[in-house]
Amino acid sequence: MALTTTLDTTLSRIRLHGTSLTGSTLALFERSTNNLYWTTVRGGTAVPVTSNVADLDDYEFVPNVINYYRVTAGASVFTQTITPSQSGVWLKSITRPWLNRAVSVYGYSDIIRPARNGIFEVVGRSYPVAVTDVRSSRRFTLQVKTATLSDADGLELVLASGDPLYVQTDGQYDIPGGYVAVGEMNRSRYGHVSDRRYFDLPMTVVAAPGPNIVGSTSTWDTLVSQFGSWNAVVAAFGSWAAVADYVASPSTIIVP
Repeated sequence: MALTTTLDTTLSRIRLHGTSLTGSTLALFERSTNNLYWTTVRGGTAVPVTSNVADLDDYEFVPNVINYYRVTAGASVFTQTITPSQSGVWLKSITRPWLNRAVSVYGYSDIIRPARNGIFEVVGRSYPVAVTDVRSSRRFTLQVKTATLSDADGLELVLASGDPLYVQTDGQYDIPGGYVAVGEMNRSRYGHVSDRRYFDLPMTVVAAPGPNIVGSTSTWDTLVSQFGSWNAVVAAFGSWAAVADYVASPSTIIVP
């Protein structure tokens, strides 16, 4: 099979693996939910083909419906489908996907869209003059709970990155999703002796990052941070492919 699609439930991604790609040194990866209209997978415009093989990870797939994928390299065009089963809500960092995690949402606030209008009173006139513009994007507060202190600390690490986050929902409820910037976090206790924690996460829907902005599951900085030295990194991995597949620890986001 020339295109394989695999769901990785650890980081919530579809792993795309194209083989037998001939006729070009670059491959194009696309996704569709109806097999009619196609969207380029993030980072999929020009994926290098090495030894007739090209790989890409898709974090923006649509859960619980058929996702159609195709890869094109020169005259080679291969397709494959997958129905990724995923429940609940995920918070995803596109640039640092090792931070991706499922969260337990117990509610969200009313959705507001602030007006960007100016109303000016004019001397000698009964009616003011309005200077108007398009409304701002959605604003809402997502309410999330964690069952353990470890989970609460892990969620804080996701938010500590300061990255725009992708709120991926499973479509079961009307929880708002999309790309957001998260405002000031509030973490509260359920009780004096309970490990349960509640988070209020004020969110502003923002434009998606550019289509060529992608992340990797680790960086040179995270490798050195975790292993202590380059010699330790070299000793821990048997190949560059193993380095590329390594998933960094979320704790590396903290800069002392």
